[in-house]
Amino acid sequence: MNMKTLTETSTFRVLSLLLCFCFFIPAMNVSASSLQADKFKVSGIVKDATGEPVIGASVVEKGTTNGTVTDLDGNFNLSVASNSTIVISFIGYSDQEFHISKDNMVLNVNLKEDTEMIDEVVVVGYGVQKKENLTGSVAAVNFKDVASMPVANTANMLQGRLPGVMLTNNGAQAGHDSPEIRIRGVGTFEHNDPMVLIDGVESSVSQIAEIPADDIESVSVLKDASAAIYGARAAGGVVLVTTKKGKKGDKLKVSYNGMVTANTPANMLPLAGMRDWASAMAEASYQDYVESDGKGGEVITQRYTNGQLWNNILVSGGKTPHAGVSFDDTNLLVLDKMAIGDPFTYVDANSQMHYYESNNWLDLIYGTTWSTQHNVNVQGSSEKARWMASLGYANDRSVITATDDGAKKYNARLNADYDLTKWLTFNINMSYSNRYTDGPIDGLDGNNSGMYDAPIAAPYTPSGNYYDLYMIGRSPLSAMQAGGRNQQEFETFRYSNTLTAQLTKDLKATGAMSFIKNNNIQTEYKTTYYVGAPYVVGGTAETGYDIEEKLNAVNPGTSSYVQERSQRTFYENYSIQLDYNHTFGEVHNVAVMVGANAEKRTYKNVKAKRTELLYDGLHDLNTGSAEASHQTIEGGSNEQGYVSYLARLNYDYAGKYMIEALGRRDGTSKFHPDYRWCNFGAASIGWRISEESFIKDNLKWLDNLKLRASFGITGGAVSELGNYDYLSSIALGTTYFNTGLVQSAWLSKLTDYTRTWEKLENLNIGVDFALLGNRLTGSFDWYQKKNNNMLVSLNYPDVLGTNPAATNDAKLRVRGWEVALGWNDRAGDVNYWVNASLADSRSMVLDYAGTDRWTAGLVKVREGYPLNSLFVYKTEGFFASYEEIEKYYEQYKGNSALSGVAQTSTNTHLRPGDRKKILLLDPANDTTGGKGNTGAGDVYHYGDIDPHFTFGLNAGAKWKNIDFSLFVQGVGQRYFLREGGLNTCAFYANYNNILTTQLDTWTWDNQNAEYARLSLQGGKNKWNVDNNDASVQNAWYARLKNVTVGYTIPSTITDKWKIEKLRFYFSGDNIAEITGLSDGFDPEKGYTASNTRTSLPFSRSWTIGVDLTF
Repeated sequence: MNMKTLTETSTFRVLSLLLCFCFFIPAMNVSASSLQADKFKVSGIVKDATGEPVIGASVVEKGTTNGTVTDLDGNFNLSVASNSTIVISFIGYSDQEFHISKDNMVLNVNLKEDTEMIDEVVVVGYGVQKKENLTGSVAAVNFKDVASMPVANTANMLQGRLPGVMLTNNGAQAGHDSPEIRIRGVGTFEHNDPMVLIDGVESSVSQIAEIPADDIESVSVLKDASAAIYGARAAGGVVLVTTKKGKKGDKLKVSYNGMVTANTPANMLPLAGMRDWASAMAEASYQDYVESDGKGGEVITQRYTNGQLWNNILVSGGKTPHAGVSFDDTNLLVLDKMAIGDPFTYVDANSQMHYYESNNWLDLIYGTTWSTQHNVNVQGSSEKARWMASLGYANDRSVITATDDGAKKYNARLNADYDLTKWLTFNINMSYSNRYTDGPIDGLDGNNSGMYDAPIAAPYTPSGNYYDLYMIGRSPLSAMQAGGRNQQEFETFRYSNTLTAQLTKDLKATGAMSFIKNNNIQTEYKTTYYVGAPYVVGGTAETGYDIEEKLNAVNPGTSSYVQERSQRTFYENYSIQLDYNHTFGEVHNVAVMVGANAEKRTYKNVKAKRTELLYDGLHDLNTGSAEASHQTIEGGSNEQGYVSYLARLNYDYAGKYMIEALGRRDGTSKFHPDYRWCNFGAASIGWRISEESFIKDNLKWLDNLKLRASFGITGGAVSELGNYDYLSSIALGTTYFNTGLVQSAWLSKLTDYTRTWEKLENLNIGVDFALLGNRLTGSFDWYQKKNNNMLVSLNYPDVLGTNPAATNDAKLRVRGWEVALGWNDRAGDVNYWVNASLADSRSMVLDYAGTDRWTAGLVKVREGYPLNSLFVYKTEGFFASYEEIEKYYEQYKGNSALSGVAQTSTNTHLRPGDRKKILLLDPANDTTGGKGNTGAGDVYHYGDIDPHFTFGLNAGAKWKNIDFSLFVQGVGQRYFLREGGLNTCAFYANYNNILTTQLDTWTWDNQNAEYARLSLQGGKNKWNVDNNDASVQNAWYARLKNVTVGYTIPSTITDKWKIEKLRFYFSGDNIAEITGLSDGFDPEKGYTASNTRTSLPFSRSWTIGVDLTF
């Protein structure tokens, strides 16, 4: 590849020199201050391989900040210390070093092209290929560029760095934070996870997290038909992880990386305190029983109360009545005193003392925690062997401070190659990982606790016991600390060996075997604990009460339990492969690969449980009740297998015209024997236009221009099927006949022998380019995926009597595009780079056999629309008057949508300030007599909830011994629908807390509010919120994911200590974000039903670390 510098025009020369000079001014200041008397003046000229002068090449005295750059003619002058070494470097060329002495002060330097850049290879299915010869859409991350990022989960390092690869973090709990990876959107209705292989052996996304980043060499992602080499399980794309190995000529090298991280909560839900909550609740209690006063206003006829203690009368009389009431409103309720915001006590009719004070559970539960990580890596080689070994330890913590919650990880790895003969090499890869997680079973995110209850209860009684407003386990603090634990151990041992025989110069044979043993042991227990229940036994409010504090048991009797579970998986894989590579006539390059693969997976599960623990503090199965009704045991085992045959042919002519064809035949035990085999394959072509003479001779600034296209068929959706789904078991029971109940048997489900693999047609058209001496690089891809026999469980009439088997009866299409751009350059002593990517994909359900059923809201599948579509009511602001409401009721008289806000109801009828819905979008074509048809004529398609316009930006620079990098990631469009929980509106459930963002509600003086009028009626809140277009938010975001600053100690210092490299760094992760979400939820979390969009925040991490190499 021609790497000539751009010296054709004087304009470019001048601009290049000015740019270099601007960046070099700081270096010159430093250099001047460090000059010593004993100096040699070195001069010279730097040229490229064609003899052209190189402008802006860096010339630096090694181990110092003393340096300069070459001028317009490639010349340089530099004063250096005696007996020193200078380093000359330039983008796209290999660095060269020269020892300076009296006899070597004038240099004539010819830079050589960086063959590593020219011959950069990318890991693909069952082999590697030169990047310049790829015809498929394959993206790669070199981990040496990202390994210093301080993340607890290595898989998260892929986020935002590869166009078309979307990572969604659904959890923030340490050890349970494996992200969801989607490659180019979806390809089927369910189970769109990519296939993951680590060193060629099938794994999972969660197992990537077990590998320290320092152990990973690279990650490649097969996004198009090139994934067809993996056949039946490649519908979601393929992720190939390659770990480091020793290399020939490596000297013994020991590396250490250690870091300490402070974790602080990121986005915390803006929960209201007692004063804001009670003030809004008190105001809401007047807003439902209202009616028109006939003068354009309204009158309040009643105050709403229910059985909650805060509606009890605290003081009879003396309260100022609420404005606009038509009844006696002088009684002061407990709620009214809460609205003042000060702590107080209240004694109820049962003499129980209640302690009220403002309380935000999030502040009591979350805070700053500390994590540590240590990794040691040893690499080396001898005449016949190469090796890499590593040990790692990590102690990761979530941001929960109320109790221990985290994961400890232990890792060990050995990769070794040994040359048995000149033509026979033995390879062995072994790794062991152990992840132990320990966290609370209750309290987290409100699970079995009152995390989101009204914020009015003190956490402790005056005597120090847990305080629970309801005395039934609603305190998340007590549930977390005393309610029980969930402890799991994930142990994985991976072993593989490969024997490679170079039979001839062109022919290589490889045989491999591998196995993975996974053990998952879980201990889960829920314990009995106690909360204080203070009662007044004497005294008065004036003289002081005498308090007797009783203890109420939470999780008593059979509610306490211990459960042990053991899961074991054993995976084995055997493969053989032949590779043939030959060049005919110097320009015809041919590569052929054929192989076979067999694999088997065995799974076993045993679970035992006993309830009613007999002894507090003991959590063994033997401490549970031995009665038969108090214990359960269950388990099972299964096996599944695959057999595959594969082949690939590559041809290129002089590196200009490229063709690839590949195929695979898969068989699995999951299908009926008559339908278990299927063929998959792909073909792709490429044309490197930049290698044509008419381009090379005339467009010297164009380094690479390649057009490529691919088409192929991949398979999928096998993982969601059971191992023996084509068989139906016999169910036993009793059935009533004429003579009474009799023993009977029946088939437990319907089956379908004919169902088979899903087949995805993958079409990809792309272009790769590099300009300006490879400074500017980029790519663009357009793709389409069509699943013409998607496995779905169709809806049949209820008279069928059972659930049908999944069949290949649906069709799905996905179209999308990706663009990536990168700039890599040097200005003086500053190396800098910027890489950006942007991608989008859109799905469309082409056929659902006409059986899709759907209603308003989130609809996962509807024929003619994207997956995960939102169908919502159109709204036109708020009702402004009672006259407008009267006309509305008349217009939609009889419409079933109005049943929850009936005109005749005294407390749920529509009021000014409620949402105005358009119940019939097309009245001229209404066939329902004005009654509407929920989910059809009265709702419209708003969009889908899948992420769109995903982007990433990473940039960095190196100056002298200082390095800097930053990374921004985000999503341009992602719709969220407020539904079903805390993020809907104030008092959607009127015993819950509210968000401070929900206080902008409609009043007569605030008619442009974001939220509708306050209400304590469930039907009315549902009307104002559920499935309305006003409840949809665009959860776009841009997050500053990482900023890292590092400093490498100069070699003049470290050489004295026999240290090759010593680098210190500071890094921040999840530093800041901007978003369209206004509810306080983290936009990066995946979309689920909103009542499960949890409060456990992601962490902002602040790390100091050290890299040390001997």
